[in-house]
Order: sequence, then C-alpha cells, then structure tokens
Amino acid sequence: MPDDPNGTAREAGRDEVPPADPSEVERLTERILGGLGLAIRAKADDTEPSILVDLSGDDREFLLSRKGEGLIALQYLLNRIIYRGRRGKKIQVDCGGFRKSREDEIVEIARRTAERAKAHGEECVLSPLNPYERRLVHIALAEVGGVETHSVGDGFLKKITIVPVSKGVAGTPSDEDT
Repeated sequence: MPDDPNGTAREAGRDEVPPADPSEVERLTERILGGLGLAIRAKADDTEPSILVDLSGDDREFLLSRKGEGLIALQYLLNRIIYRGRRGKKIQVDCGGFRKSREDEIVEIARRTAERAKAHGEECVLSPLNPYERRLVHIALAEVGGVETHSVGDGFLKKITIVPVSKGVAGTPSDEDT
C-alpha cells in the first residue's frame, strides 16, 4: 500500500485487526470467569455487527447484579485483551437477554422523564449512565421531540439532562428581563 506524506494509510492498517475468533473469545471468557471461581459457561457467535458472547450457569447473578456492571466489566476486559488497544469487531457480552431488557428499561425511563420535563416545563436529570447507555437515551429522545439532551459530568459515568424546548427557550430573555 503506498504511503501518503502524513503516514495515515500505514497507520490505519496498523490500527485495524481482523475479527477475533469466536472460539478464542469463548475460551478466554471461561478462563476469566473460572479464575474468579464462577460456574458460568460461555457461547460465542460471530454475528454480522459483533461477536456476541452469551453466558449461562448457576453463578450468572453475580454478573447481573447492580444493573449488569459485571457484564459491562467483562465486556470491557474481553475487548481490551483480545484487541490490545487496536480497533476490531466489537465483542458484546449478554446473559439470558439481560442486555436487551436493560436497554428497553433505559429507553422507557428516558421517555417517561422527557414527558415529565415537557409537562412541567423543567429540566430533569437521569442517573449516571455509561457511554453506550447515554447513546441509547440521546437517540431515543431525538425521536421524541420537544426536548434536548445534554451529557453532564466527567469520567466514564455521566448524567443526562433532559431540557424541554419550547418557544421560550431557556436563556432567552423574558418580558421581565427587558
């Protein structure tokens, strides 16, 4: 591949890696969970958008408690170990459909909160969410209309502020201000 003056063609190739082998991901997952003393089995499949790892077993509740923090942490570790900081096909971890039900729950809470913000004309703030969950909220509420969303805070977990949008947008001078 010819190299351009800025070296971007060479760097792009170096940053991309082929998708991980699902059986390799499956073995690594079971090794990590076994090392933690958890009786959990992993089944990995290469779906078109990602490699999906589905977990089952007696100790799965340890990963599902606290809104699935264990699943999120395991997913993060798998992606970091397999790709070592390079980009590759995303590895997603689920356990008995937990991820889908959690996504539905987050979107439903966001929609109800947006309706409350519009009805009361006041901004509402959601609990801290990870980047993936925040993206779900921003996309879902972009379809609702009448509200704007803003991520607030620093770090991995941030809150989302839902602000009602009307003719008298916040920050616009009212009759009393003029």
